[in-house]
Amino acid sequence: MRHIAYLTGVWIMMLISPLLASTANQSIGKDRVNVRSKPSLTSKILFQAYLGYPIHIEKQNNNWVYVTDWKHAAGWIYKPMVSKVQTAVILAEHANIRRGPGRQKPVVARASRGEIYKVFAKKGAWVKVGYYTENEVVGWVRHDLVWGD
Repeated sequence: MRHIAYLTGVWIMMLISPLLASTANQSIGKDRVNVRSKPSLTSKILFQAYLGYPIHIEKQNNNWVYVTDWKHAAGWIYKPMVSKVQTAVILAEHANIRRGPGRQKPVVARASRGEIYKVFAKKGAWVKVGYYTENEVVGWVRHDLVWGD
């Protein structure tokens, strides 16, 4: 009976996995990527997003993804321009980045609204962030001070 329950669970996950994968936080994988009004290379360019910019994928249409960002802007991006690397943007005017996940940990850096960091890990209400291109950890910031993690 356990074998049947396991197979049923696997079968259910196979059915819902594409649905779960359709909404995800990722980032822009190339520099100066066009965000368009429709899933077409000839549609209007709404704005450009830069390398590492955090996005939330809402849905897919063939080789295109419909995304939203931290400012509630939305549009279509050609899927090969998207990276699975997760990034986060600072929402607070100023945010302390700490040595460890906790308010009692020493501050190692200060971040400002709009700065983008690579997400390395999560622990409770804390996010471990660092530099995108250098792949270097800076420290921990509270989850409620960032978008995209």
